[in-house]
Amino acid sequence: GHFVLTAGLFPYLSRDGSRVINVSSSASNFAGPNGLDLDNLNGERNYAPWTAYGASKLANILFTNELQRRADESDSSWLTAAALHPGVVNTDLWRYIVGEDRLADLKSEGNVLGSIAMGATSLFALTPEQGASTQVFLAAEEEIVKGAFYDDMEVKTGMPAFARDEGKARALWEESERLGGVAFDLTPAPSSVDDESTPVDVVVEDDEEAQEEAQENKTSEDDEPVAELDEGKTEEENSAIDEEDENASAEEGDTTEEEAS
Repeated sequence: GHFVLTAGLFPYLSRDGSRVINVSSSASNFAGPNGLDLDNLNGERNYAPWTAYGASKLANILFTNELQRRADESDSSWLTAAALHPGVVNTDLWRYIVGEDRLADLKSEGNVLGSIAMGATSLFALTPEQGASTQVFLAAEEEIVKGAFYDDMEVKTGMPAFARDEGKARALWEESERLGGVAFDLTPAPSSVDDESTPVDVVVEDDEEAQEEAQENKTSEDDEPVAELDEGKTEEENSAIDEEDENASAEEGDTTEEEAS
């Protein structure tokens, strides 16, 4: 649902500014005076169409509240979450209430009462295009209130306590992670390498070349003869010894030439 989809898209949201807009409904009041029943999220214990619908819309509101709270706590100021009531929209939502067969019967030309009821509904209900106005407004407006609930493009105040229940919002988040098999963590991820940075494969190649060059230099140094110095003598004494060795080598060379002559 909304939770799993948002969790999957979250890493790809722009950190320059993103919004998560959840379509809820004033029908969240149908969940009952005690609010969301966390032990009956899937209707395991009891089920009634309007109660279940209201519970799902209340869950959207609580998810929005908790998402914004966690974003604020994790310094994710770039994220704005909001929920909304689109109004009474003339859609086929009724198929989930009365059933698809019953809805088709109400729409049939031979059903006079059904035709009157459907016609009356269209008089006060919004078209799907009109019903999309508030969510489009929230997506496009320059500034909106973080974590707010909107109705007809305005913040709705006086929301019932069960729609502002932080404890249940937190518990719903944890249960959604369990049921959805996802971990939704808003902790900022380490920054990735940007497009202008040196490619990883080039960095690896450069490092390998540097290591090979260092090894070659070390080998060359090892091959060069190194004069042995007497640690017990001073630098000047060692220099004098080197000169004596050179002179001795020169004399040996002269002697060899004389013998050859």
